[in-house]
Amino acid sequence: MVKNRLLRHLGTPAAIYGLLVFASLIAAMAVNRHEGDTIASVFVFSAVTLVVFWSAHVYAYSLAHHADERADGATIWASIKHGADESVGMLEAAVLPAIPLVLGMFDVLAPPRAIFWALLAATVMLGVLGFVAFAIRDSRWWVRLLGALGTAAFGVLIILLESSLH
Repeated sequence: MVKNRLLRHLGTPAAIYGLLVFASLIAAMAVNRHEGDTIASVFVFSAVTLVVFWSAHVYAYSLAHHADERADGATIWASIKHGADESVGMLEAAVLPAIPLVLGMFDVLAPPRAIFWALLAATVMLGVLGFVAFAIRDSRWWVRLLGALGTAAFGVLIILLESSLH
């Protein structure tokens, strides 16, 4: 059940957005690192900023759900739970790319390698999501592969664009 829930959340727009934001923040910190910055500061800045974005998503989903006529009779707590359920993929999607950063914090990986592996993990995840999306559509294997490469490449473009803005 946990596996199905996790897979379901990783394919949500919130999860994909969270993955892009997290990777963009890592890339921005990597490019703009100052003399005293550590891999821990990259991790903390990226994680805290992602939690702030997640909070904004929970707030937006909660408020929209509470105002929705179809949620008639829903308490504010039910709306907040709905918002959290809809947004949790943002946090879940950041777990895999965060692992190399944590390893970098404990000197298992050198900082440049930790950043590289974190960004690679995010890119691979985007590619896998693209592959799965085309598989769900019952596309041929080569279309799935092209879909994976295309979604990964477009994700990298978005990460580069977003990181240049931070």
